[in-house]
Amino acid sequence: MKYCDAHCHLANLSQLMPLEPLITEATEHDITRYLSSALSKADLEWYEKHSKDFNILYSAGMHPNFELCDLDFQDIKRLCEQGKIWAIGEIGMDKGNSELALMKANFVKQLDLAMDFRLPVVLHIVGHQQEAYEILREYPLKYLIHGYAGSVEAFRNFMKLDSYFTISERVLREDKRDLLKELLKSRRFLFETDITQYYVVEGEANPLLRLESVIQTIAELFKVDTATLQRLQAANYQLLTGQSI
Repeated sequence: MKYCDAHCHLANLSQLMPLEPLITEATEHDITRYLSSALSKADLEWYEKHSKDFNILYSAGMHPNFELCDLDFQDIKRLCEQGKIWAIGEIGMDKGNSELALMKANFVKQLDLAMDFRLPVVLHIVGHQQEAYEILREYPLKYLIHGYAGSVEAFRNFMKLDSYFTISERVLREDKRDLLKELLKSRRFLFETDITQYYVVEGEANPLLRLESVIQTIAELFKVDTATLQRLQAANYQLLTGQSI
């Protein structure tokens, strides 16, 4: 059984580090699949050239709060029409964006597009949890809520949708232990690094191996064997993407 990094930004990371040796080493650690996100036109060019080489499925979307995101709606629509992307995203709502009306309009427009093409959606929800839920409940789609670290109450709302969640380092903190228990209890989880060039620590040889650390920490905290975590993630990956790890 293999692992998937269910949310990362490999095109962005490639601007800092050569990916081939990193992915080769990660494969030796059973990390063999990637759900990676495009947030720029340059990212799209990279995925067009390299996604098949590295077992990458990529999504694309107009991020709610990333100033370097230069994708527009026509970019996303073209990718849907060409069948290039497995999902639309990451899209959503972020309390750091003060232009609430525009952010909400872009969110809804992309959800409408996902409905048109029956594509899953990768969500970025930081704050605005109730408002996001009220919007999402109108769209019967599959959702991958990446790096969720909000309230337990909002998590239970999102569970009413056809939602899956990625578990990252940010939810391993002691103050998020109740949420982490709920995530594991749901059995609707995958694991992520969310790695970009901006998150690499000085001297870090291979940031892709952070995934292994996340999984091992969870196994130790909750006395769960890693094989069980592998099986659950593999099943969820197939339900989301229609492919096997």
